[in-house]
Amino acid sequence: MSFPTPGQIVRDPLDRIIPTLSTISLDTFYQVTFSFGKFGTWYKGSSSSLGLDVKRKMSLLCAEAELPGTSYAVSTAIGHYQGIVETFPNLRQFPPLNLTFYVDAEHIIIDVWEQWMNYINPVNNTKQLNAFSRFKYPDSYKEVLHVTKYERGGIGNNPGFKPGMYHYEFINVWPTNVTSMKVNYGQSDVLKCSVQLAYDRYFTSKTPSAGASSNSTAQAAPTATAGDIVNRTPAAFNTDKLPSVVTNEYYNNFGDNTQNSTNFGDFTSGKNTGVFGQAVG
Repeated sequence: MSFPTPGQIVRDPLDRIIPTLSTISLDTFYQVTFSFGKFGTWYKGSSSSLGLDVKRKMSLLCAEAELPGTSYAVSTAIGHYQGIVETFPNLRQFPPLNLTFYVDAEHIIIDVWEQWMNYINPVNNTKQLNAFSRFKYPDSYKEVLHVTKYERGGIGNNPGFKPGMYHYEFINVWPTNVTSMKVNYGQSDVLKCSVQLAYDRYFTSKTPSAGASSNSTAQAAPTATAGDIVNRTPAAFNTDKLPSVVTNEYYNNFGDNTQNSTNFGDFTSGKNTGVFGQAVG
């Protein structure tokens, strides 16, 4: 294949390229789902007094997440060809997954990670001089976690555009590091907890956009609503039951008032507001 000629350079009229340029993915639309199958084994805390399931609360308070990258460890071969050094893929490497949470007033977010790490390497006779620790078997504490990247529909000059979603499933997840959290007597700010997790591998699946063709073997389920995104159960992430599109514009996004999203200020402004900032009472 040769280099493009001047006639092959993109020179389409503006009205033909605007639909593509106006449908750019935004980093504020995502959902982290803690599909923990062994949660009751290593977490012995109580549910939130505010009526939310602990895993649901963790999902809502996950302020930052990462879509994973990947790389190869390479091997080199010298001498197969005169003066040429060849490289070949060896092992596939996965970087750690980093999550950041807003810490709730009940401190459940901190308690979950503390109990998980304590379960992995519990200390016996904790307060005695002869205290000792012994690691648990990995199959008792490694979990599954899902990250979904989705978009809002009807963007820009494409009011009928209904984008699909991209799903990441992390296998054998466990926490390796919970960062320290600084507190002080200065100006108040939201306390955040950052966690680093290791995992063995991840798998991806894609829910196609409405009306778009797909070669995937996954079957599209009925149209999903914003409520489905927030209330998704782990079973809904089976690749044969993926939702097709997101139709409403309520999102798990704190601090962005320009995108019809849930604004963290709605919960701290002192106003009597309900879900997604709707007035109550």
